[in-house]
This record gives sequence, structure tokens and C-alpha cells, in this order.
Amino acid sequence: MSQTDTVEPSMAQHELAARPSVASRRSLEESVMYMVGLICAAVVGGFAVYRWYSGEYHGALINVGIVAAVAVPMLLGFSQRYRHVALYLFGCTISAGCLISALFVSNNGLLWALMVLLVNTLTLSRRWALGLNIIVIVTLSASAHLYLSPLHHVSWSTVALLICGFSLMSMDQLRAQRQLLATQANVDPLTGVGNRRMMHRHLQDIVADRRREHNRGTLMVLDIDHFKNINDSHGHDVGDQVLVDITRSIAGSLRAEDGFYRMGGEEFVILFPGMDTATARSELPALHDRLSGRVSTSDGPVSFSAGVATLQNGEDWSHWLARADRVLYNAKSEGRNQLRFSDG
Repeated sequence: MSQTDTVEPSMAQHELAARPSVASRRSLEESVMYMVGLICAAVVGGFAVYRWYSGEYHGALINVGIVAAVAVPMLLGFSQRYRHVALYLFGCTISAGCLISALFVSNNGLLWALMVLLVNTLTLSRRWALGLNIIVIVTLSASAHLYLSPLHHVSWSTVALLICGFSLMSMDQLRAQRQLLATQANVDPLTGVGNRRMMHRHLQDIVADRRREHNRGTLMVLDIDHFKNINDSHGHDVGDQVLVDITRSIAGSLRAEDGFYRMGGEEFVILFPGMDTATARSELPALHDRLSGRVSTSDGPVSFSAGVATLQNGEDWSHWLARADRVLYNAKSEGRNQLRFSDG
């Protein structure tokens, strides 16, 4: 391995590693949004009731408006399609809410603003969190009437800047570590393509999409011909380099939406989302002919055999994969360097 140039995972592969499955739990960002949103709704709602019975109708109405505004992104967050939008809307809402509360209701909004600075960094991208936090800090720091004394003014501004700076740095580190762990858990370290864990997750997603929306999908399972002979004749370093070179060759011919995974050893799986049987039979033989034998060793071109199966109604991912695997071994037993299709 020391002499082998491994493939660094691409940006697309990083995104695949971090992509949640259909049945995944909420992300950290979404969990923070719901926790903070519920607490804000309860606390601000309580202030609304208190102010209403105290005769502060203007402040009570503002509090009710803030509660309603916070509820909107939380409801949007229940939709898979709008979860990302919900986080940004939530950040804008709580930032505007703390400004309105501090400027037009009570300077107690200054305390809420400190929490908002932290929540923005926990739920939003760095650029959005920094932008909203700057708006909050500058606006409230410029409103001198909110502070009891110059010392109070300087103290709040200093604490706000410290919270913003340290929380941004902490989240940068946390997100980098999360991405590294996701990559290590889902990406094959030698070839840089997805591993079994990622493949299983994506196949489950395709099957779930098939059941909900009748979407199609096709699998190609491929195995490098006579790979053991390469290792025995040239050593494992050369064998590893062959795996890397074939991976690069195949990955460069795939669509951005296609999945590419290493099952183990010299066996790989390619997932073609949306591809039906007719398309697979018309396009994949040409793909196999173009790629098989492109990589060579001193003994000559290195070919691969492949089996193809298109997802059927009511089929689970393991049966789908097993069908492709069976016709792969048919291809190998019939002379190798061939592509075979499963009829069901």
C-alpha cells in the first residue's frame, strides 16, 4: 500500500457520504431548531399572556407575532423537501424577533439576542450565521438607549462578539469532524468510492422511492477478471494500483447522479438511478466495451465481467443485488469479459 497512489474522495463522494437516508433521524441543526423553537414559543408565549393581562397590548401582540413566525419554519421542517429552507427561515425569524423585541418591547431582548447568536451558528452555514450575527450585533450595539450605562453597553457588545467568534470556530471544527467521520464510515479508503455501508443505504433509498413514486433503477455488479493472478504475479501494491486505476476510469464515465461502490476485494457495484430495462440494455453493453480492458499491467489489458439487474415492483434491495450478482457469475463462467442481464 505504501507505493500505491490512493484516490482522494471527490466532492461528490463527500456529499454522498454525508447525505442522510430516507429513514434517517433529524440532523443536529434540525434538532437545535426544534428545541430552541419550542422553548422560544413557550417563553415568549408566556410573556405575551403576562403583558396582555398587564395591559401592555402592544408588546403582547408583538410576542404573539414572534411565536407565530417561529412556528412557520418548524412546520416546514417536517417536510423533507423544505428542511433546508426551514433552517434559514428560522435563523432569519429569530434574528428579526430578537431585534424587534429589544428595540420595541423591552431591553430584555438583549439577553435573547445572545442566545440567537449561538443558535445561528449551530443551525446555519458559516456565511449565513456570520451575516445574520453581524446584523444583530451592529444594530443592537448602535442602539445606545437600550443600555443602563456605558459599561453595560461595552460589556454586552464584548460578550456578543466573543459568543459569535467562539461559536463559529467551534462549529467549524465540529462540522469538519462530522464530515471526516462520515467519510471514514462510508467511503472506501483505497479507491475513494462508496463502501458497503453507503451502498446499502442508497439501495434502500431507491427501493423506497420505487414504492412511493414508482421510480426506476438499475444495478451493475462487476468483478475484475483474474485479479488473483495479478496479485500473485506482481504483488498487492500493483493489485491495489489496478483497483485505483480501474476506479478512476469507470468513475470518469458515470453521470453525476450515479452511485459507485466497492463491495470488497475486486468487486464493485454501480447504481444507475432512473434507468429502466430498455435503457440499460441499449447503453450498458457499450459502456462495458468501452471501459473493460482500458487499464493494463505488464501482462496486458485488465478486463472485468458484469451483471445487470433492474429493480422490479415489490423487490427489496438484497434480492435486487442478488439477481445482479447471479448473472455476474454467469458472465464469468461463460468466459469472462462479458456483460449479462437478469430477466427477473
